[in-house]
Amino acid sequence: MAEVLYQSLSDYVALTVLHGLVEESTHEWWRGEGAPDPAVVRCRSLEICMYLLGEGLMRVGALSNSAADSVDFLEWSGDAEELMGRISREWDHLMSLEHFEPCWLRGTPAGLCAGGQLSR
Repeated sequence: MAEVLYQSLSDYVALTVLHGLVEESTHEWWRGEGAPDPAVVRCRSLEICMYLLGEGLMRVGALSNSAADSVDFLEWSGDAEELMGRISREWDHLMSLEHFEPCWLRGTPAGLCAGGQLSR
């Protein structure tokens, strides 16, 4: 989670990046037992994402691919539980390598402050 907050200081963070960080940090990986169980990585990733959203440290959305949009980050609507329901339901689509990163996290002022504390 700390690395996600830190990375949000300079850019949006793709959900797949959060997933990759969780995968790399699992005990199975570092003990040389092979790749961790995907269900465990998914569960841990969702827990971290829920914490970040629920604590108001990050927002979730998509990047605009249209010049007609006035902003480049299109925040998804809903509270943390609704957003996590969507992420959980759409997990396979959001993790698919067939799409260009359909889900991104953006640091809120509180999240950027927390990330800034980590960089000291």
